Amino acid sequence: MAALHQVLPNVSQEELRKDFSLQLWTVRVAMHIDPSQSQRLHNMHLQDVFLQPRTWRTYPAGSLAAQIIGFVKQDDTGSKGVYGIEGQYNTLLAGKAGSLTAEFDLSGNPLTVGASSEQPAMDGANVTLTIDSTIEYIIQTVLADAVKKVQAESGSAVVINARTGAVVAMAGVPTFDPNNYGHYATQKGCLGSEEVYLNPVLYCAYEPGSTMKVVTMAAGLDQGLITPDTAINDPGYIAFNDAPVVTNWEGLGYGTETMTQVLEHSANVGSAYVAHTILGPSRYYPYLAKFGFGQPTGIDSQEETGYYRTPANSPQTWSMADLTRQAFGQSILATPLQVVMAYQAIANGGVMMRPYLVASIDNNGQTVTTQPQVKGRVISTHAAQQLTAMLEQVVTNGLATDAKVSGYTVAAKTGTATTQGIPSDQTEASMVGFIPASKPQFVILVKIDRPQKTIYGDTAAGPVWQAVAQQLMWYNHIPPDASQA
Repeated sequence: MAALHQVLPNVSQEELRKDFSLQLWTVRVAMHIDPSQSQRLHNMHLQDVFLQPRTWRTYPAGSLAAQIIGFVKQDDTGSKGVYGIEGQYNTLLAGKAGSLTAEFDLSGNPLTVGASSEQPAMDGANVTLTIDSTIEYIIQTVLADAVKKVQAESGSAVVINARTGAVVAMAGVPTFDPNNYGHYATQKGCLGSEEVYLNPVLYCAYEPGSTMKVVTMAAGLDQGLITPDTAINDPGYIAFNDAPVVTNWEGLGYGTETMTQVLEHSANVGSAYVAHTILGPSRYYPYLAKFGFGQPTGIDSQEETGYYRTPANSPQTWSMADLTRQAFGQSILATPLQVVMAYQAIANGGVMMRPYLVASIDNNGQTVTTQPQVKGRVISTHAAQQLTAMLEQVVTNGLATDAKVSGYTVAAKTGTATTQGIPSDQTEASMVGFIPASKPQFVILVKIDRPQKTIYGDTAAGPVWQAVAQQLMWYNHIPPDASQA
């Protein structure tokens, strides 16, 4: 026992004594030992001690993309992929064990003249993701640093190819190391509501806040009911006969302002006015559906769908208060992926793509490559161009100045979401947009949950967004499209 303990220091001599006293045929005293320990035990030829080879999935990159990949749960009953890609494609990845049926002699050797049948083993498929490991490392590192810096509870970030819908990178904080997944069994993500193994970009539905004002404007622009220059008077509040008063953040009034300035100021009053008085339910809700809210995105992974009340799905509980609040991102639950895909449609000239994570699957020589798939036209090309120009002004003159990347045009919007029943300083701060605005290549969303040092979308999420955008331009050698600023 002393010799065994010397090789396996994590197993005490007391534990070994107990195991050997059980008087069972076999007892496993250790598992998942490293190759050097295995070789030492093999060389020692200890009586009644034997090694049992096992296949064990390892993850050389540790926590990199862990919430995308998932992990293989391994125990005495076998191995099974759970969560993420491992869970979604478990059957393909696992392959099939081989078998040999034969007649044997007394020494255990198969008889060459006896009846026999053999089923060869089949290797598991190779699944290649759309994820760029360099960009994944960057967003995971920058996001973790930001969550720590602003003393937030958690955070998430995603980068989408604006033209194809391919997921370039996707990360959440906190995360886990799939090599030691059991150590994280009690940890939670999504503000304590979900297991840390789940991908927050796909599973953590939240009230998006002011990033939804762009969808409200899109509905008005696409139907020709407003223009970027349509003006209203904004005294800091607006009263309705059939809904509660809506106020701007801290009650700020802006006087006469255009729709572009409504986005620049991130004014609740202007957004509520457009949804309630100009659009109404019949012209507003079809656009929430067209932009994909409340329904699966179609990504090749499990996901939450979010929810919002409408006169059709909640006739007993819906009210005009839902409409006025949804106009600026309250009374609606959406995942980060749904929000970033809404902006992808704008960046892509009004055409929404299906997001996807799997680039190809090679199943023993049979390769299937994922082709970009159009989900449909959400708004006209003209409306998308108008929105892009408005969002550029938000970066230049509005609250998204932290998104500026020198030499490049940027279109972005901030969100500082508060939730009813929770103190207003407990926010979900976000920024979403695309770069370069003149010819969009990437759509980026960053969300920081309950930051304490600074609670706003521009100051909490903005620096992360800017850092990721800058790295994307450098890494992909995308030439500048704007004068240096």
